[in-house]
Amino acid sequence: MFEQVGFIGLGAMGIRMSKRLIGAGYPVLGYDIDRDALEKARANGAEIASSPREVGERCNPVITIVPNSEVVEKVVLGSEGVAEGAGEGDLLIDMTTAYPMSTLKVAEELAKRGIRMLDAPVSGGVEGAERGTLSIMVGGDDDLVEACRPLFEAMGKNLFHMGGIGSGHVTKAVNNFLFGCAMAATSEGLVLATKMGLDPKKVIDVLQVSTGRNYATEWKFPQFVLPRTFDDGFRIELLNKDLAIFTRLAQEFQIPAFVAQTVQQIFNVGMSKGYGPRGNTAIALLIEEWAGVKIEKSSNRRDVTGSFNRTDG
Repeated sequence: MFEQVGFIGLGAMGIRMSKRLIGAGYPVLGYDIDRDALEKARANGAEIASSPREVGERCNPVITIVPNSEVVEKVVLGSEGVAEGAGEGDLLIDMTTAYPMSTLKVAEELAKRGIRMLDAPVSGGVEGAERGTLSIMVGGDDDLVEACRPLFEAMGKNLFHMGGIGSGHVTKAVNNFLFGCAMAATSEGLVLATKMGLDPKKVIDVLQVSTGRNYATEWKFPQFVLPRTFDDGFRIELLNKDLAIFTRLAQEFQIPAFVAQTVQQIFNVGMSKGYGPRGNTAIALLIEEWAGVKIEKSSNRRDVTGSFNRTDG
């Protein structure tokens, strides 16, 4: 077992993932710029560090899960960063949803100091982090992946070794692009069905046993959209960032991305309307606003479908 695991980034995902490690018996040294997050980690049993550098000095491996690649580069390679404290042979595991080209840059800079790296982004949301059922997509050397398997298994249920460094982050970009598509398309579909007089819950029930089912119909709409809480914990601004990773990769590698560009523009509009800090399910509110209808059952709604029953004489 690792003597002490460093954990940088104690937000909605990180606080739960670090708690899973503590529960599995790993001593955790945590760091975050948010003092409230640090106090929550302390309450969970973590020790608290004063800087990323201290985490690097005292821990091997160090896990990072922060908002984006720019923050990864800062906390790892910047002044008072992890790299200033870590030693030769130490390991960084970046679990951020990050830009793969930045991941390669960080790995190359760390390699100059003899520090190794894995990229291991996750999928499954706050619920998956809480329950330890995350899917983890890992990029890096085989021996490192196997050495860290017990750590990953403490946080997730499904572990996939995707290839070399950066391959985990490419996989995550594809995953979140498809999730963004599901949220946008399901929002449009349910708004149309509702405006045509259908009960949206019944429509979801049909989709769940038909070819239109997806993660949005399985979880996001029944749990957060139909109850109209929209508090799923994965902010629109973060999903918008993830969509930008996909479209940037597509542009750099000359891959057509018609659908991705359109979906990202939908989320960009949501950002412009101030939805960024809200859960990604709030994108349905944007489609509702455009259509002038809410995704909810209403006894007062006109049954538009009745017009389809006419028989021309």
